[in-house]
Amino acid sequence: MKRELLQQLGQTLKSELRKSKRRASTSIIVIVGLTIAVFVIDYSLREPDAPVPNPGTDLTCEVRHIYDGDTLTVGCGQGKLKVRVWGIDAPEKGQKPWGDDSRDFLNHLIGDKAIQIQVVDKDRYGRVVARLFLGEHDIGLSMINKGKAIVYKQYNNSRTYREAQVVAQNQKVGIWSEPGAQQDPASWRKVHARK
Repeated sequence: MKRELLQQLGQTLKSELRKSKRRASTSIIVIVGLTIAVFVIDYSLREPDAPVPNPGTDLTCEVRHIYDGDTLTVGCGQGKLKVRVWGIDAPEKGQKPWGDDSRDFLNHLIGDKAIQIQVVDKDRYGRVVARLFLGEHDIGLSMINKGKAIVYKQYNNSRTYREAQVVAQNQKVGIWSEPGAQQDPASWRKVHARK
């Protein structure tokens, strides 16, 4: 409802700007009022950032936005958190079509469902690093099983994850269906880093 009101106010503001040449003083008052209303409504729609939880914290959260196969924003009561899925590294958006495929699969797995988050750490970008679960279902492990991400060896020495990756490679699923940079997102990022 608030978003619809914000859109309506924006359209009215544009209309008034076009008419302002004819009715200068009245239009200015209306435009100022509408501008203030747009900013107030926009501000009220923003969810505040939640404080970063300590490692070991378990939370139940709702998915707000999925950026790629290993990064998403969730709402957890006190506000929103940007989360990096622990133990996996997914192809980047620029790695077409692999990045989109990975993001879409993560969206298929969790969509708009409530998920459980087990906080592991905080990364250098300020994101919460966490294991994600739907009930007992480990979402990161599912991404590995289906070849939508690789084991992030630098941070994950889980035998279960490594064995799942070997199976995915042998079955040639997802990123393992053909050779390429999608099989090592970290190397791809180094080559394509913005300078």
